[in-house]
Amino acid sequence: MTSAKLRRGLRNVWRSADPGAAGRTARALLAPVELPFRLAVAARNARYDRSPSPPTPIPVVSVGNLTVGGTGKTPVVRWLGEWFRGEGVRAAIVVRGYGADEVALYRRWFGDGAVFVGRDRTALVAAAAARGYRLALLDDGFQHRRLHRALDLLLVAAEDPWPVRMLPRGPYREPLASARRATHVLVTRRTASRAVVASWRERLERAAPGVSGQVVELRMGGWRDLEGAAAEAPAGDVLAVSSIARPQSFRAGLQALLPGARTKVAAFADHHPYTARDVAVLLGRRGDRTVVCTAKDAVKLASFPEMRPHCRVVGFRVAGDPQEPLRSALAEVGGCASR
Repeated sequence: MTSAKLRRGLRNVWRSADPGAAGRTARALLAPVELPFRLAVAARNARYDRSPSPPTPIPVVSVGNLTVGGTGKTPVVRWLGEWFRGEGVRAAIVVRGYGADEVALYRRWFGDGAVFVGRDRTALVAAAAARGYRLALLDDGFQHRRLHRALDLLLVAAEDPWPVRMLPRGPYREPLASARRATHVLVTRRTASRAVVASWRERLERAAPGVSGQVVELRMGGWRDLEGAAAEAPAGDVLAVSSIARPQSFRAGLQALLPGARTKVAAFADHHPYTARDVAVLLGRRGDRTVVCTAKDAVKLASFPEMRPHCRVVGFRVAGDPQEPLRSALAEVGGCASR
């Protein structure tokens, strides 16, 4: 079995309510490994609780999560960056750069100079301050506790599995109780029902009483071509191509947008680097369908000219503006007046 297939298999076990006999066996076999991981996470957090991080030259707004991918960090960072830009605040994007697709998207949205990429995020924040940025948006920062933050935004997807199972038995990097150190908890919702969203809010209120909460709706829309220009929605059937943590949400969103279309799926591992062979296979599978991909996939597929005539791009965006008390907190760290 290849590493990509193994990762996909693990994700299916992690996120399925009923993974079948094989999945239940895998969970049982991984359970003894989960306990040492839990203990290591608890020890690390206790160490940082005793030794707070030093202040930074500009405020840091961290956007992170408890799970391995798929909570909507990239659209939320975009949402916050665009909100600050609308308020006249120069915000830098600080990112580790695990996925080149995310870096490319941030550069497309905010410009090359606004995106700071590397392992040493403390140094990146200092570099952003030196270039005149007034604050830094830290992508995937909840576990990066060496860096002090003015706001710590924790994202929990309403589609996240319950109960909490930590790595490697499940997708959680920390227990739900870690939500207590967040300043705000945002429950992101793509396709989950209102009842599921309400259940998550109740769990989080019990786990982190007193921490501000808000539901953030992630809605699919805004058709583009591979170059980023506005485009018409595809007519007819589609081949849905994605290399994201939650391909099932992408497919469900497409089916809602294109109710009359039949959707064929080509799902790759998260952050998959497309090759010429991948593109040849996709074009062979396309038939008379339109290829539809996510924005993260588009920045990689755009380098293959043969894909451009056949591809449309659509993605999830955050609906609406920040609500109180998050709005006032953002305005305060940005030094701007909340309208």
